Amino acid sequence: MRHPIRIGLVLALCACAWVPAARAADTATRHLVLVSIDGLMPDYYLKADELGLKIPNLRRLMREGAYGRVIGVLPTVTYPSHTTLIKGVTPRVHGISSNTVFDPLGIAAEAWQWFASDIRVPTLASAARQRGLTTASVSWPVSVGLGTDWNLPEFWRPGSSHPYDLKLLDLASTAGLRQEVEKDRGSPFVYPLTEHERADTAVYILKTHRPQLMLLHIFALDSAQHQHGPMTPEAKEAVEKSDAVLGRLFATIESAGLSSRTAFVVASDHGFLPISRSLKPNAVLREAGFVKLDDKGKVTSWEAFFHADGGSAALRLPAEAGPALVERIRALFARHVSAEGGLREILDAQAAAAFGGPEGVVLVLNAREGFSFSGAVLGDWSSPSTSKGTHGYAPNRDELHASLLLSGPGLRQRGNLGTVRMTAIAPTLARYLGVELAPQADAPLPVW
Repeated sequence: MRHPIRIGLVLALCACAWVPAARAADTATRHLVLVSIDGLMPDYYLKADELGLKIPNLRRLMREGAYGRVIGVLPTVTYPSHTTLIKGVTPRVHGISSNTVFDPLGIAAEAWQWFASDIRVPTLASAARQRGLTTASVSWPVSVGLGTDWNLPEFWRPGSSHPYDLKLLDLASTAGLRQEVEKDRGSPFVYPLTEHERADTAVYILKTHRPQLMLLHIFALDSAQHQHGPMTPEAKEAVEKSDAVLGRLFATIESAGLSSRTAFVVASDHGFLPISRSLKPNAVLREAGFVKLDDKGKVTSWEAFFHADGGSAALRLPAEAGPALVERIRALFARHVSAEGGLREILDAQAAAAFGGPEGVVLVLNAREGFSFSGAVLGDWSSPSTSKGTHGYAPNRDELHASLLLSGPGLRQRGNLGTVRMTAIAPTLARYLGVELAPQADAPLPVW
């Protein structure tokens, strides 16, 4: 005699087991290319006609997929933001709080936060590898030791532009990768690497190894906007050249026969504001006696020090410092909260935390448009700036918004996504690949 209840239960259990297995089999064949165009402001593609831009590949992503504006994290600079892009958490959680190492005594030789070992939570790359997916990264920030199968990290010796440093880059990269790419392209790399070398490396890895996750960071646009300012002819030319890199990647994916199972994502880390003046909060601390110098102008000791990140500067204090010291320092800068003084606001610890700012920071100076910060301890409060544009401000201004464009199989929400959180991008990509990020990660966007 048959037992319909038992048979039904067995069928239900089999179905439950089959659904995740089928889903896993489906995601195991997927590929994802994430390209970061450093400093890409949404207006470059949202107002492309008005700006006269020739960007067929960004337009293709808009036409075929979804796009939007992205509100980032504090500070809106490259390394904290790129870490958020592949973690789904803020700097307060992942631990990369600045581009550079905090170094009031000036003994780190301008070292940046290059090493993935400093990241506290799983990355999109590590989650993909844990699931057995192949991975690659090219010039991605904080990627020395990232653990991707093919890796050409962003790493350099500060102050050097000598080609001898290619040997140092080789030590940090996948063994033999540069030489393979040079053979494929028929010419050696120059140093420092250009956008062309970075694109050639990504193209070579895609066509030769076909990784299921590719991370690529290109930053000629960021450099152009620092040097000339946002929305300038030089910046627009850099946008068009970045778009051409996307075209090369599209063509490589298509020639590899992977178009039908590849999601293509373009993101950026921050926007930009024009500047003309540089502010020196550590010079104010020096005048007030919080920073001591030797007769050569080098810092010998400090009771308080600001870590400058472009449009913001975070106050760092010794562990034993109390709230009275914070209030004394706040009072020093309150008079500069004006159009002439250059400060838009002074953020307390709670306000900085709300933007995902670094832990342990008790006060952040947020500059007005036209002003940025220097870490210098000598000179006056304000002086002419040597660059024409910067970022790093608190992320709640439209000009500081980053970008997101994505297209690929299974995309169910198309068109304008509005404004989304940067912390939602990595979980969205993780869902596409079928991998898990840290429990603290944001919820994914409902686009697949």
